[in-house]
Amino acid sequence: MTIAPTGERKLYIWTHTYHPYGGVVKTLDYGLHARALGYAVEIISPLAHRPGEGVLAIERIGALCRDDGVTFSRGRRPEMGPDSLVLFAHPRDYDMVRPALPEGASPERMIHLVQNVRHTNPFWLSGYALRLLTRPASRIVTSPVIGERIRPWVDPRALLWENTLGHDLAPFGRHRVGGVRGRPLRVLYTTWKNEVGDAVARVLEGDERFEFRAIRHTVDWTELSQHYGWSDVFLSTPNREEGTYLPGLEAMAAGSLVVTPDAGGNMDYCRPDENCLMVGFGAVDDYRGALAALAEASEERIDSLRSAGYAVTGNFGLEREQAGFGAFLDSLWSRIAAFEGTGER
Repeated sequence: MTIAPTGERKLYIWTHTYHPYGGVVKTLDYGLHARALGYAVEIISPLAHRPGEGVLAIERIGALCRDDGVTFSRGRRPEMGPDSLVLFAHPRDYDMVRPALPEGASPERMIHLVQNVRHTNPFWLSGYALRLLTRPASRIVTSPVIGERIRPWVDPRALLWENTLGHDLAPFGRHRVGGVRGRPLRVLYTTWKNEVGDAVARVLEGDERFEFRAIRHTVDWTELSQHYGWSDVFLSTPNREEGTYLPGLEAMAAGSLVVTPDAGGNMDYCRPDENCLMVGFGAVDDYRGALAALAEASEERIDSLRSAGYAVTGNFGLEREQAGFGAFLDSLWSRIAAFEGTGER
């Protein structure tokens, strides 16, 4: 069966929620990229979208609600046409996307956006995510680490594209020099993913070299930027299996010194002893030792860590991500044309 192109390209995006999780933000960023590349976009979710709420409260993402080329639908399957693609991220969303593929269509019209290393964890989603990697689709991974992790499971004939994650770091950016002498080290951490930050704060309670602050609830970017700006040190407290883990990158942009374990995708920006101090996962004594070292570090050492942090943040721009998506689409359409026998598109 041949599927004749019409010339009107459209990207469907399936999202299971509008909650401002990092993975959902990135999925909708790809909607913005598609619009900039001339695609119509339809965002489908089992939930109703509410402009100004959840992920749509983020200024750049909220622009989707004001774009005449973007529509929002609730609970239906994509109506895939000859020039349609569909992008999804959460593995379970494949169950909604796959039946929408027309007979004879290339399975690479389904774009699986893979944003974390836990897809290869046989216990996540009872192994569903791992099994999904073996099924035909095109895939975009948001970091080299993720690509390396999933490559053994993916059919080598399928399109696997590395497109480094982009992020708007401008709201967090602060330029600092001169060390942190003259007051206690201000130490920031979150409690969203584990409790190691609280454990470190308890161990160092009463130590006048340190002042601790915890973020215990979701905050908007303005408040989050203020927290980073207050801090001298950010204790990175991720899950064991992460994507890029944006808090550590945001903290670097703010000039806060990062203490972190290896959580997979965060090693895309972590340079041990160059722009961060590494600790064992959940190792309270390691965090305590790293803080003690920073409390005694010279002004030159502090500024060196900060400068190296600032330098790496330039690798994670949204414009670069958009360009990478454009290159992916050019390659994808050629592959689709070859599979479906329609010639060049």
